[in-house]
Amino acid sequence: MSGEAQAPGPRRWLELMLDEASRHGATAADAMFVEGSSTEVRVRLGETEQVKQSRDKGVGLRVFVGDRSATTSSSDLDEARLRALVERTCAAAKVIAADPFAGLPDEALAGEAPGGDLDLYDPALAELGVEQAIDRAREAEDAARQSDARVTNSEGAEMSWGTSELHMLDSRGHYRNRRSGAVSISVTPVAEADGQMQRDHWYSHARHLADLEGAREVGLEAARRTLRRLGARKPSTCQVPVIFEAPVASRLLGSIASAVNGASIYRKSSWLQGAMGTRIAAPEVSIVDDPRIVRGAGSRTFDGEGLATRRREIVTEGVLQSWLLDSYTARKLGLTTTRHARRGLGGSPSPGSTNFLMANGEQSLAELVGATRRGLLVTELFGFGVNGVTGDYSQGAAGIWIEDGELTWPVHELTIASTLQAMWLAIDGIAADRHPGRSCSAPSFRVGSMTVAGS
Repeated sequence: MSGEAQAPGPRRWLELMLDEASRHGATAADAMFVEGSSTEVRVRLGETEQVKQSRDKGVGLRVFVGDRSATTSSSDLDEARLRALVERTCAAAKVIAADPFAGLPDEALAGEAPGGDLDLYDPALAELGVEQAIDRAREAEDAARQSDARVTNSEGAEMSWGTSELHMLDSRGHYRNRRSGAVSISVTPVAEADGQMQRDHWYSHARHLADLEGAREVGLEAARRTLRRLGARKPSTCQVPVIFEAPVASRLLGSIASAVNGASIYRKSSWLQGAMGTRIAAPEVSIVDDPRIVRGAGSRTFDGEGLATRRREIVTEGVLQSWLLDSYTARKLGLTTTRHARRGLGGSPSPGSTNFLMANGEQSLAELVGATRRGLLVTELFGFGVNGVTGDYSQGAAGIWIEDGELTWPVHELTIASTLQAMWLAIDGIAADRHPGRSCSAPSFRVGSMTVAGS
């Protein structure tokens, strides 16, 4: 068992469900209890537009009858109705097609205690009031609007926060629990000059309120990013180096997180199929998945199957080292789980990343731009032009043109194209600006050559 002592209520529900499942023929089972609250406020042009609050409580159950399984969930904690739900779930499991790979995680792994306090819960979030949050959101929007006369409008500012408690118990007696929370603030200003309007945004996300960027700082950064887009025009179609600024580089990193997901691998729907142990990126590229970062956005002491989490090398000096696996996908592939199961109340576990991080380089973004004679700095990507099966890549983009190592004029209405395989191998420069507070985070990096389609 792990975690601090809890009130008996949640565990009692879990024990009741598992006992009832056994009584109705389940050979194994696990159950979850989740309770949480969330609040979101939104202001626009200084006026409060929305206040949304919710409180949720529910249970989830997964039962096995041999190698057949079924899952269910409910927010109704009436004991009689819950017993009836468990009975129906067991009945369903008995008629579902058999799957030899289904089952609880291996006992040898399940018995390892997670240990360690990752400081994922901030009591201050439970004390944060709606009026305080509205004031912060308004401060962020005001900072953006007042920073420059060209900021003429706003799509609004938002602040959201919430806390949750998770309890898990399986039929072998392994119990896990954790409390966590998160808070974020964002603002989207609109700027206008010479008949052209542009928008951009900035946000901050943290586990603890004290770690959140100041509202004024978020607003000023959002305004800076918006103003630099004014006067944008189409570039000429060409083949040039392309620098992906850290926020958009992180989106590209997500393409690797998806490609190494065990579900994509066993279904043979990944552009990295068959690439284990081979070079998939430039030697400067190293990627880890680390769920053990204190206050990390994606951190957790145990995964969706209750297994103690571990840091995992995914790419080392360009060479692919590992998939992300839960117990089911690991069995399908003849491997061992990497303890990356994710799970909601109503479904079975599936693999997913935690803190998926690309290592920083040794230069600043300014130095990376300065070393680029002619090229493009991408600051925003549009659309869904990434084929996760073939690796074909084509996305709309906006950014700033580079000439003689200098950022010159903004560009928009362009498309950048290549393949993910070629792009990751062609990385020839990495900055040291990875954002530490995001769960999928890469520093700015340069791809040596891509097709830029403009006018």
